[in-house]
Amino acid sequence: MAFICEHEFDRPSQEDPKYSALEYDLYAKLRMALRKNLELNTFEIYSTKDIYKRVFFHGTLTMMVKKINELEKAENTTVKCGHLCPLLQQQRRRTK
Repeated sequence: MAFICEHEFDRPSQEDPKYSALEYDLYAKLRMALRKNLELNTFEIYSTKDIYKRVFFHGTLTMMVKKINELEKAENTTVKCGHLCPLLQQQRRRTK
């Protein structure tokens, strides 16, 4: 099962600061990925097969994870903070 943490998408890309540095790739055969548009504060599923990176779907992370599961024909992706979550790491540092 894949877990997607919303907080990991908050760091901007060095190539294009409008988007998150983190991207989540869907199944390879779909040739799509999930990223966060930091200017609009919304998540996008876009094409990785062309240079235009056309956006097919956008919305909240929960909505995009639901769409990912539909596209992949699986229920194996969910929203959950993991051990790499920046907020959880901050909390751990404060409690030490």
